[in-house]
Amino acid sequence: MGSYLIRVLVGMTWFAIGLFWSPLAILGFVFMVVKNGPGGVKALLSAKPRTKLPEVGRNPRYIHEQVKTKSGVVLHCVQAGSKNNPLMLCMHGFPECWYGYHYVLDHFSDRFHVVAFDLRGYGDSDKPKSIGEYHIDYLMNDAQELVYALGHQKATIVANDWGGIIAWNIPHFFPEVVERLIVLNGPHDKAIQDFMKASWSQFFKSWYIFLFQLPWIPELLISVMDDDDINKSATGIQNPAKKLSRQELDMYKYSTEGNMTHALNYYRAKNPLYVGLKLRCKTKVIKQPVLVIWGAKDPVLDKGMVPFHKKYVENLHVKIIEEASHMVLIDQPEQVHDAIEKFLEATK
Repeated sequence: MGSYLIRVLVGMTWFAIGLFWSPLAILGFVFMVVKNGPGGVKALLSAKPRTKLPEVGRNPRYIHEQVKTKSGVVLHCVQAGSKNNPLMLCMHGFPECWYGYHYVLDHFSDRFHVVAFDLRGYGDSDKPKSIGEYHIDYLMNDAQELVYALGHQKATIVANDWGGIIAWNIPHFFPEVVERLIVLNGPHDKAIQDFMKASWSQFFKSWYIFLFQLPWIPELLISVMDDDDINKSATGIQNPAKKLSRQELDMYKYSTEGNMTHALNYYRAKNPLYVGLKLRCKTKVIKQPVLVIWGAKDPVLDKGMVPFHKKYVENLHVKIIEEASHMVLIDQPEQVHDAIEKFLEATK
C-alpha cells in the first residue's frame, strides 16, 4: 500500500511540473502560428493529406517484412545482408523511424544481418492504444522477442535516443539475447539519475518530459512545428553535407503523422503510475561489451553524464564526437561507423 501511494504521489508530481510548463508551451504554440501569418492559421485548421511513403522508403536494396513476435505484436522490419550472418538489431529514437539507420544498413550488411525496425507505435508497426502498453517493459520485450522471431539467438544491438533507453535495459532483463550493445546519445536510466543528483543542469534540460505527461498540449505544439526542424534545430543535424532531403523528411513524417500520440506515450508511460509487465532484473551490472557514442553538442542530453555509465557496465568503450549533436547517427555517419568498427574488432 505504501509503495502504491508513493507511486501515485510521484506520478502526480510529474503532472504538476508539466502543468507548470504548459503556459510557456501554449505561448510557443501561439507564437509559431502567428509567425506563419494567415497561412499558419489556415494550415492548422485545414485537413492535411496523409504523407505517402516516399521513394527512399522503397529502396530495393532492403527487404521489408512484417514480423510477428511471440506476444503477437507485429513489427515492421527493414533488412539488409544475409540471414546466415550474425544479427545487428537497430532501434530508433523519438520521433524517428527505421530510416535513421540507412547508413548502418548499407555499411554493415556485408558481415551482419542488419535489421532496423519501427518501434511499436511508429510507421507500419502495431500501435497499441493504451498508454500503459508503451511502458519500458513492453518495449524491451518487443526487442528480445524480435531477436528470436528473426531466427537468431543473440544480437549486437545498436540504438539511439529512445531506442537507446530501451536497449540499456535489455542486458539487465534479457542478457541471454545480447552479444554487444552500442548506444548513441541515449542514457542509461540510473546513470542519468546519478548525473542529475550531481548536476541540476540535466533536470532543467529535461523539462519537456514533464510537459509530455499532459494530454493534447504536446500533440498540439508538435503539430505546428516546422517539419524541417531536424535540419535546423540545435538537436538536429549539424553537418551541412548530411542535411535531409525533402523525401527523407517525408520518411519521418510518414512514420509519425497521425500517430504522434503513440510516440509521446513512451514519455507518458515512464510515469510511475504505470507498472508494465513487472519483469525481473537478472543482473545489476552489464557483462557484455558496451560502446557509448555521444554527440558532444547535444543540447538536450549533456555529455557530462557519459562517465556515470561506468558504474553499470563491466566493459565500457566511449567515443565522443565533438562535431555532432543529438542526431549523431546521421550527422557524422563516417565517424560513427569507424567507432563501431574499432569496437567490433576489440570485442571479437
